[in-house]
Amino acid sequence: MDGQARGCASVGRGCRGGWCPARCGPGGGGLDSGQDRRCGPRFVEGVVAVVVPTTESWQDELRVQLADRYGSAEGRRLFARYAEAFPAGYQDVFSAGQAALDVGALEEFRPDAGPRLTMLPLLGSGANARFALLWSSPRPALLADVFPVLENMGLRIADHRPFDVRPAGRGAVRVEEFELLPRDSALLADPVARDLVAAAFIAVWCGDAEDDGFNQLVLKAGIGWRDVVLLRAIHAYLRQGGVTFSQSYVERSLLTHREVTRLLVALFRTRFDPAVADPGRQAALDSRVEAALNAVVHLNEDRVLRAVRTVVLAAVRTNFFQRGRDGRAKPHLTLKLDPGKLPFLPEPRPAVETFVYSPRVVGVHLRAAKVARGGIRWSDRPEDFRAEVLGLLKAQMVKNAVIVPQGAKGAFVVKRPPPSTDPEAVAAEVRDCYTMFVRGLLDVTDNRRGDVVLRPADTVCHDSDDPYLVVAADKGTAAFSDLANSIAAEYGFWLGDAFASGGSRGYDHKAMAITARGAWESVRRHFGELGVDPERDEFTAAGIGDMSGDVFGNAMLLSRTVKLVAAFDHRHIFLDPAPDPLASWTERRRLSGLPRSSWADYDPTLISPGGGVFARSAKSVPLTAQVRRVLDVDVASLPADELIQAILRAPVDLLFNGGIGTYVKAAAESNAQVGDRANEGARVDAEQVRARVVAEGGNLGFTQPARIVFALRGGRINTDFIDNSAGVDISDREVNLKILLDSAGGIPSQRRDRLLAEIDAEVAEQVLADNYRQAQSISVSEALGQTTLDRNLQLMRFLEGEGFLDRALESLPDDDVIAQRRALGLGLTRPELAMLLAHSKNQFHRMVLDSAVPDDPHVMAGTVEYLPAALRTEFADEIQAHPLRREIATTVLANEMINRLGSGVLRRLMQLTGDLSAPFRVYVATRDLLDLPAIWAEIDALELPRHAHAQLRLLAAVREVVEQVALWLLRNRREIDTAVEVRRFRPAMLRLAHTLRGRLTGRERRRVERAIAALAGAGVPERLCERVFVLDPLCSGMDIAEISWASGRDLEWTAGLYFELGERLDLDWLKEQAVEQASDSHWTMLAKASLRDDLLTQRRRLTAAALHGADESTPPDRLVDAWLDGNPDRVRMYRETFVLLKEAAEPDVSMLSVALQELRNLAQSGGGNAAELDGLAG
Repeated sequence: MDGQARGCASVGRGCRGGWCPARCGPGGGGLDSGQDRRCGPRFVEGVVAVVVPTTESWQDELRVQLADRYGSAEGRRLFARYAEAFPAGYQDVFSAGQAALDVGALEEFRPDAGPRLTMLPLLGSGANARFALLWSSPRPALLADVFPVLENMGLRIADHRPFDVRPAGRGAVRVEEFELLPRDSALLADPVARDLVAAAFIAVWCGDAEDDGFNQLVLKAGIGWRDVVLLRAIHAYLRQGGVTFSQSYVERSLLTHREVTRLLVALFRTRFDPAVADPGRQAALDSRVEAALNAVVHLNEDRVLRAVRTVVLAAVRTNFFQRGRDGRAKPHLTLKLDPGKLPFLPEPRPAVETFVYSPRVVGVHLRAAKVARGGIRWSDRPEDFRAEVLGLLKAQMVKNAVIVPQGAKGAFVVKRPPPSTDPEAVAAEVRDCYTMFVRGLLDVTDNRRGDVVLRPADTVCHDSDDPYLVVAADKGTAAFSDLANSIAAEYGFWLGDAFASGGSRGYDHKAMAITARGAWESVRRHFGELGVDPERDEFTAAGIGDMSGDVFGNAMLLSRTVKLVAAFDHRHIFLDPAPDPLASWTERRRLSGLPRSSWADYDPTLISPGGGVFARSAKSVPLTAQVRRVLDVDVASLPADELIQAILRAPVDLLFNGGIGTYVKAAAESNAQVGDRANEGARVDAEQVRARVVAEGGNLGFTQPARIVFALRGGRINTDFIDNSAGVDISDREVNLKILLDSAGGIPSQRRDRLLAEIDAEVAEQVLADNYRQAQSISVSEALGQTTLDRNLQLMRFLEGEGFLDRALESLPDDDVIAQRRALGLGLTRPELAMLLAHSKNQFHRMVLDSAVPDDPHVMAGTVEYLPAALRTEFADEIQAHPLRREIATTVLANEMINRLGSGVLRRLMQLTGDLSAPFRVYVATRDLLDLPAIWAEIDALELPRHAHAQLRLLAAVREVVEQVALWLLRNRREIDTAVEVRRFRPAMLRLAHTLRGRLTGRERRRVERAIAALAGAGVPERLCERVFVLDPLCSGMDIAEISWASGRDLEWTAGLYFELGERLDLDWLKEQAVEQASDSHWTMLAKASLRDDLLTQRRRLTAAALHGADESTPPDRLVDAWLDGNPDRVRMYRETFVLLKEAAEPDVSMLSVALQELRNLAQSGGGNAAELDGLAG
């Protein structure tokens, strides 16, 4: 029938009719016209007419009208049923002809078929002047409910009449009749327009669409209610993205320029409707949009309309045209967007953005790359949840630097929460909204079957394959892993229960204490370098959290010597000024095993005198002498928030953050900049924090400026994303292991789960090794201090130039601050180094992934090490076929390389080649030809705190060697074939390494022996010291090897000649002078490097010249004597230059360059022609 609409997607309170016999799933129903709905208030369409006086009875006229309209036979049947159905009140008002129309609607009505609605001009009422709206419902419609809906659609109610119609043989039907006066009656002349309005009314009434001014577009712009939902969603997204026009202004702009509005909707449909999508039609339509926009006079209206168009064109996928299993449209709208095409978005812009919108839930999911992971949280910030997610994404991006996927983060807002007095209803709604949000993400995500990527049905995709989507628990969703995996199963998603890590078939973070143990690696590192063993030596601590918490609770059980003097969470403040370490540890362990425990459950008899547990809401807390002493305060009492401030300022050894909230900022920051208003009253400035060490098991406890201030004042701190990375690390390993085992085929799920359980301890050790090495890497870089300052500056400039870093945004020092640090002899702080480490890993991860490096068999072989040992043999082939094998290989390489070399070295290597992949290849080659993994393993095994500083010195020495060998390869090879270089040089380098100590002479020998003796005397194994400190002279090993091969001379004999010549010409002194030159600018750093390179080149040429025509039976010392005697003039000039050079108090670069020129002259005159020398010298 004309103007007919059906359906209701309400669930309970969502339906204005107040009655819903069946739930339609989360959100109920769908964003369509509601065909064949099975729930909601029962509606009947019908049309009423103005009463026309007649001499016949009303029933007689009804018989005639029924026969005329439906035929004689059908008319007789209908008359038998409806002759007495219409009440007298109805007959008094409406004609039998109108009743005959209504009979048709009543016949089609079925109580279980959902609402139906008809809107037609009243018969005899004039040209579309008045309209009737009828439906059936178990209870009378309230005018107060109906009126706003119609008003927002541009309609007004003129009259309202209810009737009970009682057809024979059927139950009574309640009919509500409204006469409507449209503001523009001509708009309703079109039956199609009336049908759109009727469908929109049903959608709003049943909760499928929201009730606001956007709904005027249905009638005035002639678009469907789902198109209105699209525009409403775009507006909601624009608000979150920073476009601040009010909703009423956006509504008015779209209504004013309704032709543009229709074109924008048509553009969206042309882009995404599988039935009509056509690039040619899209381009033509967009040209029409542009022409229409050019005609818009008002600037702000133009901005609104162009912003909508920008979103439409930035969308790459949508579920708008998808249907569920029941054939209905999805109850939520999903827009997958390319943020790079949205210029209004604040920085940093993610790589992928997905926006989910419905009347019940709205949310956003941001990904730093297509392969990304991160938590989804229930947000309580409806006005700016995208800003919340963006801030969390930044933290997640740097935290995920240690794992395979890049950072991701999502959040959803519950738009219609039940009263807070009904927690069960709130929990149910949160669960339903989470379900809808996750479904919205999966709607636009590709699937996989083996190596085949499957696009979502009924979806036009304007982007490349995108099958990787994983989620994680977060605030408000900690218990939803199994729920998420059940949704993935519902979609047949290829990741199965790897979609959400944890849950009943995954690793239990709390049971494994993995995040706490990871943070404790940082605690060990900090204390070890302070000469403290936190598992053996007693130390004081204050903390944020309680024993029921995963991170804080587990962390406070990792040492039986900690003296926890104070702690607080959102409920209580705990004070124990002189705890017995073992007794308090035992009580903390009891609390950790007590479900939902709090500090109030702590046995008061075990609290030391003067302590106690107090409510965080307390107006005043008395402070005993013992508490005042341990907190170093001199007041008798404090309000709870000020007491927390005193705890944060307490002079303790360790401040451990395992809670939620930002409690420490820099003095230069305002509370408004920090956010987190809930903890504003308890917040302190970093300048006031007196703890020796800070560990961040929780997120965002310190702002980044606060960390830097604390570190500059001598405090030891990393960052939250360094300390608590173990949680994301083990989740990612779980996901990748599940993918591996599921892809193996034929492995029953029970065996898979058993395998995961059997290897959980080794997986945990791999994760903790990542924590250990990141903290260790930061310490090495910190120890190198100012010597790496210029490199780090160049790296920051490079990352900025590539658009991957904003120094101001990440609180990294600008050039002026770098200059100040250089003048003060300072380098970067640990928090700054941590930030640079993470950004370097992320950037170089992208660079490697975009190259052929991950496909190098020599590199790919390293992915086997990613597996726990128990799986390496059985699943070695499967790891090579893993869908994320390239990403895994890249992550393993980027983690190892940056951890071992630091951030700045890579940029130095990159400057020597136009091939951005070459530094990674030369690193792998250098690592393997020097057998560095074995050396690193020995260094890592050194005990802390005893060998903490010796370990850093050894690692720094290895860093320098790796750089020098890698630079040699870059200078001497046009292309780097990793496997070829390793096969070529490894045997020679290992052979030289075993004998080199005995072949060194003079100054170089003394330097190596002093270095070995210094550390061996402190208890470091002498063999390890030798392996490390002979690496520096071994940097010449490849020159020696190539001279040996080219000349046909014995390798070790050639090495003896090389070092003997260096001693006689004092080349080691010259090298030391080059190394010791001041590094006060980028140019002096380059000049130093150039001097060293030139020295190596000339030393190689000298060696080649000396052995030219020589007999291998001649000892190297006699051969050098003979060669020097054969070149007296050049040797004399060279030595005279050296005498003058050594007389200088501080030889500078220019003076050293003169000496190198004399050395060059000597090499050129020392025998053999240039071509021969170059051939011998490689």
